[in-house]
Amino acid sequence: MIYQKFKNINFSRICFGCEPLGGFNWGDVDIHQIEKAINLSLDLGLNFFDTADVYGLGLSEERLSSILGSRRHDLIISTKGGVSWKKKGLEIETSRNSSKNYIRSAVEKSLKRLKIDILPVYFVHWPDNFSNIEETFSMLNELQDEEKIGLIGCSNFTSTDIKKALNVCDLSLIQLPMNSIIELPDQEILNICKEFKIKILAYNVLASGILTGKFDYSAKFPETDRRHRLEDFSSTHFSKQLKKVEILKMKAKKKNLSLLDFSIQWALKQENVLSAITGIKNLDQANKNINAVI
Repeated sequence: MIYQKFKNINFSRICFGCEPLGGFNWGDVDIHQIEKAINLSLDLGLNFFDTADVYGLGLSEERLSSILGSRRHDLIISTKGGVSWKKKGLEIETSRNSSKNYIRSAVEKSLKRLKIDILPVYFVHWPDNFSNIEETFSMLNELQDEEKIGLIGCSNFTSTDIKKALNVCDLSLIQLPMNSIIELPDQEILNICKEFKIKILAYNVLASGILTGKFDYSAKFPETDRRHRLEDFSSTHFSKQLKKVEILKMKAKKKNLSLLDFSIQWALKQENVLSAITGIKNLDQANKNINAVI
């Protein structure tokens, strides 16, 4: 089967997170700087890029395809579907939709935006409260047989949801939030990954930038930056996070590592973790994140 081809590929330990490439939710983003960072990342040996159809409402996929050019056919691109959106004037409404028909439509649209014949890795971004999970993943099996997707994965699923998917589908990858502040996810999910030999793609390994060590108690974020509204960055929680950072800095120092290096390496050392997604916006971030592994 086609997915065996992708199972045998070596994934780079750092996965280039392409949410900022959508141009929303991360404050002022310079797309040209991200383009330079992508090119540098390729020079440093990175071969894995993660995006989603909802990032920039399709823009992240389109821009990634344009920047990579013909190279896109030789790289591992993972994308996600399961969040629909509607534009109402200047407002945008999003909602979770992982129904089988919506996912099929999302796969077709992602293929067109990325301008590739097959999606190497496809994740269901979120489960919803009304779709039949087994029907959805049976549909993904069909898309795999049609050679439109390679490996099948899920993101933000509970252990119960994952078990339902496994009833009908060979899951290869699961995206899980994992960093040295929140530590490990649900142990039952980790047990499932071990039992079924499912690899983990760790995300939020730098805790939305907290684990870079660049923020202090005076840090402020504009309304165009998602951190402006995240609970972890509210005044009470942010102070607690920064206190944890001070402890982690001491642990990193004992190993002669920067906090960033320590944090990325911590995630990659966890059992069954294949790669760590880091959102990269410029050359400096590309250098630091990839060299944390080198």
